[in-house]
Amino acid sequence: MIKIETSAPDGMPDYYHLQPIVDYLLEHGNESCNSFLWGNNRTGYFCHLKNEIDFEQLLKVFDIPDTIKVDTDKQTIDCFNTYSLIKGNMGN
Repeated sequence: MIKIETSAPDGMPDYYHLQPIVDYLLEHGNESCNSFLWGNNRTGYFCHLKNEIDFEQLLKVFDIPDTIKVDTDKQTIDCFNTYSLIKGNMGN
C-alpha cells in the first residue's frame, strides 16, 4: 500500500501529499473538470474530477490517515489538516 501523509512537507503546496491519489485517479481514466488540476479559494485547495471515484479500488492501493476523511456518498477526499479537497463526479 502507498502511505498518504497527514500533511505536505515544508515548502510544498498544502495539497502535495494528496497528489499521488489524484495521479492514480487520472491514470485510471478520471480527468479534471477545469483547465487546471488544483485550484484554491477561501476554504483551501480543491481538485474537481469529472467521474466518480472508485473508492473500493482506491482504498486497496492507498493507506489514508484518519486526518483525511473519505466520504463515498459525497465523492470526497478531504484533508482536515490542510483544507485540501478532492471531489469526484463533478460531470461537465
